[in-house]
Amino acid sequence: MINLKTIFVLALLTTATSVNADEFAIDTLDLHATIAADLAEGMEMMQQNLNEDMTTMLIATEQAAEATANVTRSE
Repeated sequence: MINLKTIFVLALLTTATSVNADEFAIDTLDLHATIAADLAEGMEMMQQNLNEDMTTMLIATEQAAEATANVTRSE
């Protein structure tokens, strides 16, 4: 048979569990803002890297075209 102490302990554990669950509530607005800021920063960095890579490729292509034109002229 369940005695008064057991009921008291069960009630106390139930209360402690519900209070503990409330402590782990996550503020999703701050989380969303942080993720959005990190994403924007990452996208900006990717855009800069892409621009640098494209510039390097264009310069290399132009230099190769000039070298081909110079070789063709000298022959």
